[in-house]
Formats: sequence, structure tokens, C-alpha cells
Amino acid sequence: MAEYVTIQDVLNWKDSGENLILIDVRLAQIGAIPGSVHVPVTDLEDKEWQWDANAKLVVFCQYGRGASEYAAEVLEEQGYSRVFKLQGGMDSFTGLLRPR
Repeated sequence: MAEYVTIQDVLNWKDSGENLILIDVRLAQIGAIPGSVHVPVTDLEDKEWQWDANAKLVVFCQYGRGASEYAAEVLEEQGYSRVFKLQGGMDSFTGLLRPR
């Protein structure tokens, strides 16, 4: 079962050179996390994806709830074992960009 990770975990993995694929499962993209791939959750089941089986797959939606939960289940059913859900979704990333 996919675990939740924080945006800080993701940034640390990227900085360390971890084999990482960020998958944006939102239906409509307003903004993006640099380097992420957009695959709407409704399209995720439509084909077998050819992502590296050794990569950490991090799925995210807007708030880190429904769509990313479903996306993680679909990817695990397709045989991916290193699936993670971004806690807080896109909002957690945009929260980093807001001035404090």
C-alpha cells in the first residue's frame, strides 16, 4: 500500500539523484511541479505504462486525497512496488512558493 510522503521528502530525493517520477494525476493542470508528467487519473488505467520499475513513483493531485489515492492503487495493480502519494498534493508544492 502506497505511503504518503511530504514535499520535503520529494525535494530531498530529487537533490540526492534518486530515480524518481512525479506523476500529476489532476484532470486540469493549473501550474506544475517542474519535471512532473501529466497523466489525468481518468487515463491511468487505459494502458500499461512503461516507467522504470525501480523508480519511485510519486503521484499527486490538487489536495493529496481522492485522485492520488486511486492513482496509487492503479499503479500498484499494474505491478509498481515503489509508489508514493504526495501529502497535501499540488497545494503542498505551491505552499513552498508563497512568501513567508
